[in-house]
Amino acid sequence: MPGWKWNQARLGLPLLWQVASVLWLSASPLAAQELPLKRDIPGSTPYQCPAGDVAAHPGAAERTQARQIAATAAQAVILGDLQRARSLLDRATELDPSSEDLAYRHARVLEELGERTAAMSEYCRALTLDPKGAAASDARDRLNALVAAGRAAIPDAAMKAFQDGLAQADAGRLERAVTSFDSATSGAPRWAEAVYDRGVVYARLGRVSNAVRDLRKYLELQPDAADAITVSQKIGALQSLAVVGMPHSGTALALGLVIPGMGQFYSGRALSGLAVLSLAGGSVAAGLLIKKVTVKCLSDVPPGGTCPTGQVLGQEVGHPYRIAGLGAAAAVSVIGAIEAFVKLRRRHSAGQEVASIDLGRARVGTLEVTDSGDRVDLQLVRLVF
Repeated sequence: MPGWKWNQARLGLPLLWQVASVLWLSASPLAAQELPLKRDIPGSTPYQCPAGDVAAHPGAAERTQARQIAATAAQAVILGDLQRARSLLDRATELDPSSEDLAYRHARVLEELGERTAAMSEYCRALTLDPKGAAASDARDRLNALVAAGRAAIPDAAMKAFQDGLAQADAGRLERAVTSFDSATSGAPRWAEAVYDRGVVYARLGRVSNAVRDLRKYLELQPDAADAITVSQKIGALQSLAVVGMPHSGTALALGLVIPGMGQFYSGRALSGLAVLSLAGGSVAAGLLIKKVTVKCLSDVPPGGTCPTGQVLGQEVGHPYRIAGLGAAAAVSVIGAIEAFVKLRRRHSAGQEVASIDLGRARVGTLEVTDSGDRVDLQLVRLVF
């Protein structure tokens, strides 16, 4: 009696499911929540004023009141009371934001007070309102002088450290990026962009208090920054997502052993948890969906052929990779649980906070060797979420 002559294997779509999950994570709106790094060094490129809207014209009463206040401010400048002049011009420009002359006067007082960023913003506003006005040429000269002064205040070593911090962050080596930005801010404590970038990297590392501190410092250094509202919203998001108290490493291990990825979720690393859960689920799906169908045929079937219709005696369906798939899922769960445990232990020892923050694009690091004194860490592949 003819034996088994034809085997057919059918492959499910677990791998496609995993790929779709990763693509969804990278393209989801969560990625948009991540603040971008600032890359410009003062004076490295010609200064361009940010685009600004031309203010609507106020009423006659507001313009008259603004001129009266500006006249009082001019007297305060003559008397050397710049703080009073600044307060008066704050009010005057609020009443009449369409006056390029008031914007220019405001900028001059701010420059005298040493408020470089605010002065540059007002000079730019004056140029936007009337690029060919009487004060336009002087406003451009003063802008260029302020940019040059800002660059001169940053030592070359701080600039190099800043550029290295950007390169390290782009490569996913966030701890090294923090070290570089530390050097940049040490050399130039009032360099707002370096402070901001360090805060962004801290946020990506999940170190909430450090991130909030630096982002607040950035707003103090640049209260009139174009992205001040966005940064303020990010600070609020970091504070609202911060986990009260430090999660326990033992709990993370136990949860991770019960449910794949739960250790990462518990410690506030949502994308890492989703990655572990996706891998474990994909392994289970592969074990259950990959089938081997063995057809018993009454006649001989040539290699690569099919059993003729009417000659099929029967068929058997098996799952040859069921055990392997379940084993792989268990291995992923165990490895994920151990990783969550070790990560929390390290954060405890470093005194870091944990929060579900910065669910941004995943990064893949390359080969890296780190010498930490009494040991050498060899990193072949590193996924940074």
